[in-house]
Parts: sequence; structure tokens; C-alpha cells
Amino acid sequence: SPWEITGAASIGLAKGNAKSNNYGLQALATYNKDQNEGHLGADFFYSENSGAATTNSLRIYSQYNHLISNHWFIGSFGSFLNNEIADLEYRFDAGVTLGYYFFKNDNTKLSLETGPGHTWEKQDRLSNDYFSLRLAQKFEHKFNKELKIWQSTILTPKASDFDNILFIAEAGIQILLTEDWSLRTALRYQYDNTPASGQDKSDILLLTGLSYSLGGFKNTTKPNRMTLKPKDQKTRKIKMGWTTTAALSHSLAKGNSDSLFLGATVDSAYRKKHDETFISLIYSFSENGGDTSADSLRTGIQHNRVFDETYFLGGSLGYFRDDIADVSYRFTPSATAGYYFLKKKDITLSVEAGPSMTFEEIGGLTDNFFSITTAQNFTWQIGKKLTFSQHITGIFDPSDRENYILSARAKLDTDITPNLAWRIAWAWTKDNTPAATRKSTDTTLTTGIALKF
Repeated sequence: SPWEITGAASIGLAKGNAKSNNYGLQALATYNKDQNEGHLGADFFYSENSGAATTNSLRIYSQYNHLISNHWFIGSFGSFLNNEIADLEYRFDAGVTLGYYFFKNDNTKLSLETGPGHTWEKQDRLSNDYFSLRLAQKFEHKFNKELKIWQSTILTPKASDFDNILFIAEAGIQILLTEDWSLRTALRYQYDNTPASGQDKSDILLLTGLSYSLGGFKNTTKPNRMTLKPKDQKTRKIKMGWTTTAALSHSLAKGNSDSLFLGATVDSAYRKKHDETFISLIYSFSENGGDTSADSLRTGIQHNRVFDETYFLGGSLGYFRDDIADVSYRFTPSATAGYYFLKKKDITLSVEAGPSMTFEEIGGLTDNFFSITTAQNFTWQIGKKLTFSQHITGIFDPSDRENYILSARAKLDTDITPNLAWRIAWAWTKDNTPAATRKSTDTTLTTGIALKF
């Protein structure tokens, strides 16, 4: 098909003491056949902090070119831009161009184009339209079948006033993971020399996410053909030795829009016939409008001695910090006894409980008390490429039934390759005796890439 359609997405969510949302969506359709080529794309970025939007921009753009020789082309373009934070209600640009390809082959493309256009805009509640010019440059290079970079710049000045300009520059990298999936990182810089009153002239947006091709990238192998491409692996038994998974998600907006989201997770497990060790780290950070809206860290380590493949005795140490919830620290060493209800190659289910001590500083007040820790763990390999896991922990103060902390986590991994997966993760925490003025519950939802090694 002459069409190739791709989309990319990134998401971050925090609710409770931390209140922030971060969304990034991109879509692009390209057409290339004979002497005709074109594209239609859109991107949307949104973030909010405590109910107030800190990023809210939408761009839709299109172009059609007709090659009149091996290098020269004529084209037409149209674009729409909206940026609520920059007080830009709308900006339409349309026109025609004459362009030249300095390079145009299967691996490298470099072009330059220019032409007249017209601009309609409403900014700072003032409507305006004027004759404009367009100067654009585009570059794309494929290093191999898996790696591609691209870069473009567009300068649109008012024809009668070159101090009134809009400049947009983009750069990105795309790493092919499978025939349909790729990892995509894109950076966009925008400069408006005549912004709305009180607004910044420049904006920066960064999106990293997973891209999917509806039409599929070109298949590199054929059925029954010799290939080095790894085949789908059969479900294996629980792997002995070390296994580690690290996941990362992030987004960035700077300028009139000011937001940053970063989420990182590391899970390691070491297994022998009668011993198992688990190490985990979860970090979440979000900043909107210069104010930190999420900043928490949770780590834990546990070692179990397994008897009869079902019963186990374990010791663990947990640490938790949440600046927004005013939890300076919480240490919880514990000893537990547990039982595996299920322990098969594709599904495990266990529960455990035991005595513990809790040391914490919340709202500037330190405390320590004897506690009871309970936990439940569940993992399920639903299919060859789909794995679900879930974890619940409770810490209870026997001397005060109102003093307890509950936490729950769940994640769904969709394998892209044997070593890469797309992850959706959810976490929930309830501290029934939070710091003064703080809420008792916090929730986060993130998506990102997970690396297995």
C-alpha cells in the first residue's frame, strides 16, 4: 500500500496528594506513489496540576507534493495550531511551495522549499489575517532497517513584517522493534516572536512513547524462509538465577507550557531451588508550572526460604518516601511466614504475614511502633506475549486499629521482543492516618517501555 499510518502515545497520572495528568498523542499518515507524495499528521499534548491545565496544545498539519523532475517538486500545505496556555485560540496557515530535493533515495532525503501563503489567527482575543511566506527544510536518514532519524524546520514570517515570525523545529529518532511496533522519541521547539501579552516566546515539547504502524512496516521475512528473527518462545518454567525488568516513562513541556513527568521502576528476582530474593524500586516525579506535583520513592528487598515448594519463611525491609504527602521516611523491617496456593510455570499466587516494626516521620513528627505486615502476590502469564502481575501489602498497628497503611500495585506487560515490553502500571496507596491537611489515598497510572535482562 502507498499509505503508512503510525501513532504514538504516552500517559502519566497521579491522584490524591499528588494531582497531575500528562498525556501525549501523535498520529501520522504518509502517502508515496509514483510522482506524488503527501502526509497528514496531528499531535496533542496535555498536562494539568491540581485541576489547572499547564499544557494544552493541538497541531494538525498536512502537505501534498508532486514531483516534476527527479529533484524539483511543487506542493501545497495547510496547518492548524491551538495553544490554550499561550492564549492562541487558533492559527491557520495555507499556501503553495516550490521545492528541491538535494538527496532522495531509499536511505536519505534532504529537501528545501519556499512559497507564498496566508495566515489566519486569533491570539490574545485579537483576530488577524495576513499574507505570509514559508521556508521549510526537511531531513530524514535510515541507518538500517531498525533505526531512523528525522529533522525539520519551518519558518513562517509575515510578508510585510519580518519581526512577526513563527519558527518550528523538530527532531526525532525511531527504533524499529517488530514489524508493527517501534520506539519513538520526538522533540519540538516553537518560537513565536509576537506572543500574546505576558506569554513566553518559546515552547519545548518532548514525547517518548511506543509507535504502532496500522499498515505495518515492511515485512523483513517470509513464511518458511531462513531467518535470524527470534521465533515466539514457548511458555517456560520459572527461571532460576537472576531476572531483572526496568521500565521508564517520561514527558516534557517547557515555555508557556511547563510540565515534566518521570516514572521509573526496577524489579529483580533471584531464585534457587529453596531460596528466592526479590528487590524492587518505584520512583515517580512530576512537575507542573514550576511546582512539584509528585515526588515519591518506594524500595524493598525480601528473601524467602522455601520448604516443600509451597511454604516459606522470609525477611524483608521496605522504605517509602513521599514529599507531597509529607512522608519524610517510613522503614518497615518484617519477618513473615507464607504459602504458595499456586506455583506453576505460568501462574503463581502467594500470601504471607508476620510481625514487623515501623519507623516513620510524617508531617514533621517521628513515630515507631510494633506492627503486623501482610502481603499477597499474584503473577499470570496470560499468553505468549502478555503477563499480568499484582501485589497488595498491609501494615497494621495492633494497638490502634485506625492506624494502618495499604498499598496495591498492578501491571500488564505486552512483549514486543523477548527483551522489550510495553507496560501499563497502576499503583494505589492508603494511609489512614496521613499528615495534617494531606489526603489519605494516592493513585498513579503510567505507561512506558520495560526492558528485561
